[in-house]
Amino acid sequence: MRTQIGVIVGALALAGCTYGGGDMGDPVTRKFHWFSYVAGDDIKATCQAGSPDRFRLVYNGRYDQQLRLYDLDSVRQLLIAKVTRPGNAAKVSVDDLLAPWRATEAKTPLDQPAYQSLVAAFAEAGMFGPPAVGRELPSHGFHWVAASCKDGQFRFTGWAYPETDLMALPFVAPLLAADGTAIAINPPGPIAFDPQYEDNLKRGLVTSFNLKVGENGMVR
Repeated sequence: MRTQIGVIVGALALAGCTYGGGDMGDPVTRKFHWFSYVAGDDIKATCQAGSPDRFRLVYNGRYDQQLRLYDLDSVRQLLIAKVTRPGNAAKVSVDDLLAPWRATEAKTPLDQPAYQSLVAAFAEAGMFGPPAVGRELPSHGFHWVAASCKDGQFRFTGWAYPETDLMALPFVAPLLAADGTAIAINPPGPIAFDPQYEDNLKRGLVTSFNLKVGENGMVR
């Protein structure tokens, strides 16, 4: 019962706090601000005519296995990448008890041609077009989501496997090429039945949720 209560509290924490900045590589920050970060609430709050263009892409390679977070803006033209992997408790140290769950981070400056090429790839993938309203984004699956402010207009959309070939999206190759974390992507594919996961899910030992693309942003 205590474990289930803890998972419920954790899920509420995921849903309950608006992201206004902070290190999403930190597992505590990630836990309390995940939904808001993915939805791009901070981008939406400041998006208006004359605002700098901002782009956020998140790859969910099964929530408990790999998350890839990418932030880019037109002012710094600096791609910030953060990648999580399953925590290894053996790496816990007295200096940093949360070290096994921290994301690996890399910052890559982009020159103007590289920046413009990446933004063009975003456009080609449909990031700035009509959102994929109703598309389901399960945490136990594979999907990309994108929140952006371009030309003063906020947009949110997503792509999910197997409906979409996620690795063939136009922005994926240049994004991964600019990703300095040196961590390979957890590729999308069929998910085999895992009795241990299913048992943990029934017992409330793992976090599971489903997001959806709405007309004006993410539906939680």
